[in-house]
Amino acid sequence: MLLKEVIRAIETNNMIEEGDVVVAGVSGGADSVTLLMQLAEYRERVDYTLQVFHLNHMIRPDASDDEEFVRRLCKKMDIPFFSEHVDVEEAARTLHMSVEEAGRKIRYDAMRALKPDKIAVGHHRDDLAETVLINMCRGTGLHGMVGIAPVQDDVIRPLIYLTRSQIEDHLKEAGQEYCTDSTNASTDYTRNRIRLDIIPQLTSAINDRTVDHIAAMSEDMLLIEEFIMSQVDRAYGRYVHVDEEGHIRLMLRAVASLNIYITRELILRIIEKMTPARKDITRNHVEGILALCEGDGEKTMYLPYGIKVIRSYDHMIFITERPEDETDCREELIIPLPNLTEGEGWTSVLDDGRIITVRVKSYRNKPEIPNKTYTKWFDYDKIDCSKLYIRHRQAGDYLTVNSAYSKKSLQDYMVNEKIEKYKRETIPLLVQDDHVLWVIGYRVSEYFKLSEDSKRILEVNITQKENDNG
Repeated sequence: MLLKEVIRAIETNNMIEEGDVVVAGVSGGADSVTLLMQLAEYRERVDYTLQVFHLNHMIRPDASDDEEFVRRLCKKMDIPFFSEHVDVEEAARTLHMSVEEAGRKIRYDAMRALKPDKIAVGHHRDDLAETVLINMCRGTGLHGMVGIAPVQDDVIRPLIYLTRSQIEDHLKEAGQEYCTDSTNASTDYTRNRIRLDIIPQLTSAINDRTVDHIAAMSEDMLLIEEFIMSQVDRAYGRYVHVDEEGHIRLMLRAVASLNIYITRELILRIIEKMTPARKDITRNHVEGILALCEGDGEKTMYLPYGIKVIRSYDHMIFITERPEDETDCREELIIPLPNLTEGEGWTSVLDDGRIITVRVKSYRNKPEIPNKTYTKWFDYDKIDCSKLYIRHRQAGDYLTVNSAYSKKSLQDYMVNEKIEKYKRETIPLLVQDDHVLWVIGYRVSEYFKLSEDSKRILEVNITQKENDNG
């Protein structure tokens, strides 16, 4: 008879739908054998496909006996069986992981390779309590207090409402054999120490329902986390955006207006989008980012995975540095422009891959001047082409900023326009000596603008990477 708590777990959490292909990870132990039996019986309620995967971890001499036991059980139940042999201890050394972590990764990767809709595993209430305690001891936030969620992406846990004793009692009543892993009695593993030493002490000395109470708290934490994450989602949509360079920007006013916990989770959400794993990002990193928000001026912090966080004006900017950024091997941009006659054109490539096109055209019929960010017209007869370059900024660069041709240093202009420091060295400039005709993507100098007396146009166009001639 199907356990009532398994039905509750599956249907409350929408674990299995009609037509799903479900791969169950079955080691041969009590938990996974119960999982297999209950999933097989659940097919009487819902029509879905069940398959079994077994990882022979090659850690124990009798590991092949477990594999053969699961194979025979699947044959008896007419369920497709798949297995792999992997030396998990050797893989752990190669992957620089614990044996437990490596085994988990290999197992899930192999099951996902079968292309199922769902992966079913045998975690139960005791596993949940053990995980919460481990997370608490190692340092955790709200997510760690959830422990093990009933559903996590494609992974389902139909036994999550059952205790270990209920599972073992059920197998005994059914007369169903299972394998016993000798390593489960060893306290060399953290989880085993929690299960064999810590929880029995808590149960005997404090409360005999310790596991139930931790699990109930975990269920409440899951509901709380779901609510908080919905608030983080809203904040992300409102305060976070990706700029034209692909950098993630967080508005500083979010830090001032949001609850501190939401802000921390918002920062973690940003980092998660930039990293292969979150485990190397600690609370200290998040607090360091929050500290950048205080005071004035531009500040920088470096995180694992090559992430650089810059506080600049009204944003926190999250950048993944390329190797060339880290080694500062970018070549200086210097492109001399040719002396063209009317009707001639010329094309080159900037250091960021954009295309620059220059043409000389007549202005005698006074065509309408384009109002585009990346297409600008200049009075060609005011320009000394022998001194005309595309380059990055240098000391002494200036613009003319009004009809009286008053000068403003490029440095002051960039500060006034709140152009971040990290951008200032990479913005291409159209210059004649140290007079900036165009801060490309920003403003042009007044001196070189067209007037009623102008006869020829120097048209400069920058074609964006996405082929937008703006």
